Amino acid sequence: MKKERAHKIIAASGVLSRRKAEIAIEEGRVALNGEVFRDLGRLVDPAVDTLTLDGVEVRPPSKKRTFLFHKPRGVVTTKSDPERRPTVMDYFRDVPGVNPVGRLDADSEGLLLMTEDGALLLELTHPRYGVKKVYEVEVQGRGTEGFRELLCRSIALSDGEGRFDVLEELEGVGSSRRFRVTVSEGRNRFVRRMFAAVGLTVVRLVRTQMGPHLLADLAPGERREIDLF
Repeated sequence: MKKERAHKIIAASGVLSRRKAEIAIEEGRVALNGEVFRDLGRLVDPAVDTLTLDGVEVRPPSKKRTFLFHKPRGVVTTKSDPERRPTVMDYFRDVPGVNPVGRLDADSEGLLLMTEDGALLLELTHPRYGVKKVYEVEVQGRGTEGFRELLCRSIALSDGEGRFDVLEELEGVGSSRRFRVTVSEGRNRFVRRMFAAVGLTVVRLVRTQMGPHLLADLAPGERREIDLF
């Protein structure tokens, strides 16, 4: 665990709010390795340092692990599969407590977060937070007239209207067209259904970003642990 300011660790432990932790430090109630300090910028390494408040040790909450994972195509985003297809959990046998943040269908690939942190899972998946997700999409077909404007304005789907927040055309591949799509939707196969509604068939879909988190240089099947403390 990286070093953090003392008042943040006290607040994270649930003992005091961050502001009250700052006041406690200024009042000389907090000590680091037995030495009282009043510097709000004092850094603490929870792995080796002892932090006390009024003589009682303050421990940060147990670290909940979170990973960026490049889900390969053909892998399902479930903990088990009755059809015995490979699942994302096959890549996390050493971390059985993680759960996928949202879903990517089996035919899609790209960034998937896996976490033990229930609060993070809620923050990144609940519609009220409107977390942006970015996809690079390869499609085939001519499309209906004015389809780009329609996709960003309103498309009628079976479960209600939908739209893309941003639609950018990229350089194509052979006879295919490529787009970068930004959405704040979490409905099942939403991007694929949107393109299908305007006469375009998605042949490849890669999620490259979710909120502030980027796929970057992760290869299919690779993961990288991130520190969100």
